[in-house]
Amino acid sequence: MQPGLTPWSLLAATGALMAFHVGLYTLVGRERKSPYVINSVFWLFLLCLAGAAIDVAAALLTGAWQEQVLVGGAAVLLGAVVLTVYVVYRIAIRFEYFIDDPHPKHWPGIRQFRAWRQGSQDGPSYSRNTLPISEEAKIEIVGVLDEEASERWEEREELDRRSLAIAVEHQGQGNKLLARMAMIFIKQNHSVQYLTASRHPIEFVEFLKSELEDSGENWLARSKQLIVIDAYTPHFGFIDSIYRAKSRDLVRHGVSCVRSSRTYAGMHTASSKAFNILKRQRKHDERHPTLVIYEDCYALTDLESPEQYRIFVRHVLPSERMWDGMFTVFLESAQQEFDWRVLHSYASMKVDLRKQDVSRGGSKAPAAAAKR
Repeated sequence: MQPGLTPWSLLAATGALMAFHVGLYTLVGRERKSPYVINSVFWLFLLCLAGAAIDVAAALLTGAWQEQVLVGGAAVLLGAVVLTVYVVYRIAIRFEYFIDDPHPKHWPGIRQFRAWRQGSQDGPSYSRNTLPISEEAKIEIVGVLDEEASERWEEREELDRRSLAIAVEHQGQGNKLLARMAMIFIKQNHSVQYLTASRHPIEFVEFLKSELEDSGENWLARSKQLIVIDAYTPHFGFIDSIYRAKSRDLVRHGVSCVRSSRTYAGMHTASSKAFNILKRQRKHDERHPTLVIYEDCYALTDLESPEQYRIFVRHVLPSERMWDGMFTVFLESAQQEFDWRVLHSYASMKVDLRKQDVSRGGSKAPAAAAKR
């Protein structure tokens, strides 16, 4: 037997590791208001408990059998420590960088070197070599709002027309509005990126396909201009096989689909992956304008927290405005009023399709007074 390797020493080390987990996840869940991250501790606890069971079993054995079982218990404990390192690293990059990609390129030092290298390159990169959204497209978007949401939308004079916040009563209420805006970009040979956290993306894709074909367009010739992000299945699909089948249907429609990992940081990372896929699909030297749709991201507050949602909004809307060439749309349903105010305070335009009531401040001002 190795010196110091006893059932009780391994049990003590396992108990210390579990105590570390309890302290860490209490801090993350309470102070950082990210309870969804806590789910990852259950598998760590199960691994530690399995190791503890092996250690207790070793106490019942003697001689060579005990030594072999103790080595197995030590191996399980080592695996739990290594897994803990990985989990803590992943939590760290979620909070520090708001991403969920454990790739080594995000390690300290490597990240700074990559930033220096990109900054020292001559000439604009693809991401910065951007064609602006045409005034024609913006005028068409305003025309769609006038037709689909007359008297229910307004814009802010001090901000350019580059983002829109939409509040709806129920799922599907914004389909027509989103589809018509998407068709504006598609018909001008631009791109559309659609993320949804409240339903499988096949529902909107099939609606858009029908609308586009009714307008005389060839769907297969246009499908590579669209990419979707499934942020619903990882969070609410659980193990139902129907969602995998519907994802295969997206492929049959010729649409690329990125599956988000869990948490708001996971959705942010999935958006970056979708951007790179669009770059390969379109094969342009210049980055064409893109309509970026985020549908019902607030749904994740049942799994994370409203604070994490507000961080997501406060990052995404200003960042995509700075990158230029993006028209960003947030559509939300069943959202707390305070969080709706936060959202539309960052957008240059807003549409409220909900029924007006006293709790939301009474009747709206006439559209002529609200606009321009």
